[in-house]
Amino acid sequence: MKTSVDPKPEGLRARKRRATENAIELSAVKLALENGVNNVTVEAICEMADISRSTFFNYFPARDYAIVGRAINIPEGPDAFAILDTSPDNLPLGIYRLLFAAIGHSKVNTEVAQLRMQLLTTQPEAARISQLSMAESVGPLIATTAAWLHANPDRARIDSLEREAWLAAMTVHTVVSTQLAELAQLDPDDISLDESGFHDFKADLQKVLTAR
Repeated sequence: MKTSVDPKPEGLRARKRRATENAIELSAVKLALENGVNNVTVEAICEMADISRSTFFNYFPARDYAIVGRAINIPEGPDAFAILDTSPDNLPLGIYRLLFAAIGHSKVNTEVAQLRMQLLTTQPEAARISQLSMAESVGPLIATTAAWLHANPDRARIDSLEREAWLAAMTVHTVVSTQLAELAQLDPDDISLDESGFHDFKADLQKVLTAR
């Protein structure tokens, strides 16, 4: 079984699309750092990124998502269950795979990550918008996970399926947040996340949670 979080190898078209997306995000975050989140306009982002307004909205539904990151459209039903089924005895890993399947790639631009981290720690409004964006993804992720557990109750580890779904989904959210924070410390580049990072985090989390 393939263990990479990449759903498929990235072709030229996908690389070009990601390059445009990175240019939009970099422009948005730089403008937010320079002028404040509330003073950033779509027009200014387009000018800095050298794109049209229509191109911007082909990538992002609203200005805020370009600044702090878009909400992820989490798959539901059979498509989601098929991914979770690849790791029935390790639900967080299955959710991790589901999350990156929804994103469509596992690439992270470390410059964007670094600037966003700076923005979130210096501008409370950016942190508020980021939390709202994340909530748009986390809620459906928990719901999809809970639905899978109800369809596969023999895979549950605790009596409350809703609590297990919440704990598993929030564990993955913490994994990804920690990975992004660590990547923000690296030199600007495109980095591919892989499941080795997930397993390392899980091992460290178990050490932290183990009573002395």
